[in-house]
Amino acid sequence: MDLRRLSMFLAVVDHGSFTRAAAACYVSQPGLSQAIRELEAEVGTPLFDRVGRGVRPTAAGEALEAHARQALADVEAGRAAVAAVMGTESGRLALACLPTLASDPAATLVGEFRRAHPGVRVDLAAADDPEDLLSMVRRGTAEIAVTEHRAGGRGVLSTRIGAQDLVAVLPPGDEPPASPLPLRALARRPLVVTPPGTSSRRILDDALARAGVDVEVAVQTELRDALLSLVVAGAGAALLPAPVAQRAAALGAVVVPTRPHLTRALALVRRRAPLSPAATAFEAIATAGLWAR
Repeated sequence: MDLRRLSMFLAVVDHGSFTRAAAACYVSQPGLSQAIRELEAEVGTPLFDRVGRGVRPTAAGEALEAHARQALADVEAGRAAVAAVMGTESGRLALACLPTLASDPAATLVGEFRRAHPGVRVDLAAADDPEDLLSMVRRGTAEIAVTEHRAGGRGVLSTRIGAQDLVAVLPPGDEPPASPLPLRALARRPLVVTPPGTSSRRILDDALARAGVDVEVAVQTELRDALLSLVVAGAGAALLPAPVAQRAAALGAVVVPTRPHLTRALALVRRRAPLSPAATAFEAIATAGLWAR
C-alpha cells in the first residue's frame, strides 16, 4: 500500500471530514478524495460512510486504521534509527498524557528529553481520561504516554515511574480548621471538580467514599486549566496535584494537605512492540527518575 494514501486515510479518520483532512495534509480536497478512492479500489471495499456533514470509518476502515498507523510508525522508526546510526538524531516523538499531568511530570520529562535530543520534534497530545489515553496508545496515535499507574491492559505495557501528591486547595482567605485537613471537612465545602470518570475525580470520589461522605459539587468542568482559576476566584475548593497547588498558592489560595494523605502512582504506557529510538530515549529518561530532581 502507498504510504501517502495511508497518511491521507488516517487524516480523514482523525478529522472526520474530507475538507479538514485535505487542509491538514496540504492537498486539495479533490486530490485527497482521489487518493481515498484509489485506496478503496486497492482493498476492494469502501472505507468511509457519510454521516451528516462528516464521515466515519466503515468496519473495513476501522480494521485498516491500526495497521495503517503501525505502518507509518514503523517507517518513522526506521528513519529515526538510520539517523541515530549516522549520529544525526532526528525524527518525531508522538507523546500523550493526562491533562493534569501535562505540567508535571510531562513538561519536565519533555524538557529533559529535548535537552538530550534537540533534533527530535515532540508532539504532545492530551487524552480525556485514562481509558482514552490507552486507546490512543493502542491505535498508534501516541507511541508512548504518561498516565496514572494501572495494571498493563490489552496490548500495552505499563511501567511505574513515580508518584504525585494531591492536596486540598481553598479560595484565598478561606483558612482550614485543621492541617492536615480531614477529608470529611473537605467534603463539607463546595468543591470544584472534573467530570466523573476523570483521573482526579475518581481519586476524590474513592477517598470520600472510604470516609463515608459524598461530594458537594459547586462547579463541574472539563476544563482542567480552569480549576486553579475557579478556586482563586472563590468558586469553591478543589483537590489538585501539588505542582498545580504551588501555582495556586502564589495567587493567594490556601494549600493544605489532607488526612489521609492522597497520592497517585504515575506510569509510562507503551504498546507491546519495539519502540522508535526517540521513544526508547524518552522511556529511559522517565524510568531513571531524572524528572524528579
